[in-house]
Amino acid sequence: MSNNLNLNSKKYDFIFRSPEKILPITFFILCFIGSLLLAIPFSNVGKINFLDSVFTAVSAVCVTGLSVFDVGSKLSLFGQLFLIILIQLGGLGIMSISSIVFLLLGKRMSLSYAKTARNIFDVESNLEIKNSLFLIFKFTFWTEFIGALILSFCFIIEENNLFYGLKLGIFTAISAFCNAGFFLKSTNLISYNTSPIILYTISFLIILGGISPAICAYLPNLLKKKKIPAMGVIVFYTTIVLLFVGTIFFLISEYNGALQGLNFIDKFNNAWFQSVTTRTAGFNSVDLSNINTVSYILFIFLMIVGGSPGGTAGGIKTVALGISYITLYNVITGKKNIVRNRLIPSDVLQKIVTLIVFYLSILLLIILMLLTTQSLSNRSLIFEAVSAMGTVGLSLGITSSLDEVGKVIIIIAMFLGRVFPVTLLCYINSKSVDSNIEYPDAKISLT
Repeated sequence: MSNNLNLNSKKYDFIFRSPEKILPITFFILCFIGSLLLAIPFSNVGKINFLDSVFTAVSAVCVTGLSVFDVGSKLSLFGQLFLIILIQLGGLGIMSISSIVFLLLGKRMSLSYAKTARNIFDVESNLEIKNSLFLIFKFTFWTEFIGALILSFCFIIEENNLFYGLKLGIFTAISAFCNAGFFLKSTNLISYNTSPIILYTISFLIILGGISPAICAYLPNLLKKKKIPAMGVIVFYTTIVLLFVGTIFFLISEYNGALQGLNFIDKFNNAWFQSVTTRTAGFNSVDLSNINTVSYILFIFLMIVGGSPGGTAGGIKTVALGISYITLYNVITGKKNIVRNRLIPSDVLQKIVTLIVFYLSILLLIILMLLTTQSLSNRSLIFEAVSAMGTVGLSLGITSSLDEVGKVIIIIAMFLGRVFPVTLLCYINSKSVDSNIEYPDAKISLT
């Protein structure tokens, strides 16, 4: 019996030994299982073709939120339950789920699996993995629980229906924290755009999910003006700047556009909400189908940036953007790359450049594929590609109009957007080798 177990462990050791393999493989398996669950008859109302089930499952697992049909009316109660489970598993990550099971059962992780976990969580020891995992789960479920309580209360009052209000509250809290953007109404949150408690509760759930539990642990120190690590400083200040800039620009550019008909307070609330959700989640509280060019460019930028490392959001991440601008400033002023008396390592800059170049190259390829195969608006197709790759979920209303080829391209974009950045960095970390060999500098002209 033990020999069989050893053979099986060796059989799959090539997966667990390589951190760059385990994430895409586990996410692919979850997407496949989710597709089957959403395709079975009692999961949907009426007939849904298998490709649409695959599209929805991948969108849920990759916490994107793009959908080719209204999940509130097309999916049965069981289908909606399966959907929110896929969102939760996708948000937490399969590595977190499986590792916590090992720890709860009192089992030790294999050396190869522990190495994979250390690469993903960016920690040095198994004890740190354990602490990180429990922090993730504790923070996630408590945040979602509090959010669900507030939202359920609001939705019960708004809908005047106890069961429907509870369902909306629980579903939306999980979807928001996991930065998924799924909502059980075809109009998304437009009918609640004058309800500030709903908008701000969802927006703070999105922010907390997008920042990551580890960084959120530094929030009390930030509020008390105590010292926090360089990583926390970069995440907090980059996030604050993006939220502020996004709110102001959207408020000004759409004051008489998408925000028309609302009073000033509601316009500000919705501008804030769209600034929050555009980088990560994909909820919309106003009609975005006719946003002007300024908002369009702003949204493209915010969706590419995304959330923060360790969070549930996609994109190149706030840290990559923050360090890029810090480096830009220091190069121009002739200073060393220092944050809070800590030097930013050169290998970090190399990884950021690698990530950004790869990310933008894949995004460009996705855009070109959509423009070549689809006969829809170029403006909308570019927006759709950026949203899918950034696992955001916003759309200018063309998702359901994509043909089979277009849907497959978006499925690939959502999957790559979710697993590619972490997979790439895990691969780089696993291949990095310290070398004492020094080479003379190459003479390269940039002018």
